[in-house]
Amino acid sequence: MFTETTTKPSGSALDQKTIHNGSLGRALAGTIGLMPSSHRLFVGLILLQGCGVTYQLPVPPSSTLNEAANEIRSTPAREPVAVALSSAEKRIGAIERRLQPATQELCLNLRERAPTDCRTWQISVVDEDEINAYATGTNDVFVHRGVIEYARNDDEIALVLAHELSHHLLNHLSESAARNILGSLIGAAVATTIGGASSGNRDTGAEVGSWIANQSFSRAQEKEADIMAGRLLLNAGYSLTRARSQFIVLAQLGDRKRVRSTFLDTHPVGPERLAHWDMVIASITSK
Repeated sequence: MFTETTTKPSGSALDQKTIHNGSLGRALAGTIGLMPSSHRLFVGLILLQGCGVTYQLPVPPSSTLNEAANEIRSTPAREPVAVALSSAEKRIGAIERRLQPATQELCLNLRERAPTDCRTWQISVVDEDEINAYATGTNDVFVHRGVIEYARNDDEIALVLAHELSHHLLNHLSESAARNILGSLIGAAVATTIGGASSGNRDTGAEVGSWIANQSFSRAQEKEADIMAGRLLLNAGYSLTRARSQFIVLAQLGDRKRVRSTFLDTHPVGPERLAHWDMVIASITSK
């Protein structure tokens, strides 16, 4: 999801990879239940990190975050320009056609993470005036009309689409479902061993474990999607620098008080995300 203001619709049924991970989770949860109580939660959280290829950049230093926060505060607020739904759909369609060849090529180069079938994902416009977009488990991307109304160039809009397409390219939806299952099983195992085998303890532990899994990895997925979006934009001929102002607009519409996200955040906060995007630009354009 590109913003943190709207709840993402639930995806489709779990695929075979997710079901396999769920079976693995049950076995791991049983093993954790045999461990000393002081080690169970710690080991469980490590297991939740999983394995495989990930795409990460260093954490921006505080000085960089403060510079980003100052830029966000000093930039004049942007007002939306009303756009008819039909016009928004036409503009999104043109950007989608430009992005799709780069998306397919990148998908084929991400076999360690991407879905087994590199498809053409469907992008649809939602007739809502807020800045938001999201990917779903039905292989779709939905973008709100407000994204077009606040944008001042196609690069900003392309960034939003590329970010959501990257969630599909990196298989984030299936990974999240698998981690939530594993988190629930680990939480239930820990709660049952510590507090007893009542159904209430199991249910509470499962809810807490699932919540921890979601909080722990959603920010990492958002940063990964931004990194991959940078590659998509570059390969499709869009300007990463012109797209950058999208993050300033988002930050101005969100929480302006903090410069660094916490465990409770599902997305990086504004200054953190802007600084991270600058690192994406430097990393990609230096190669």
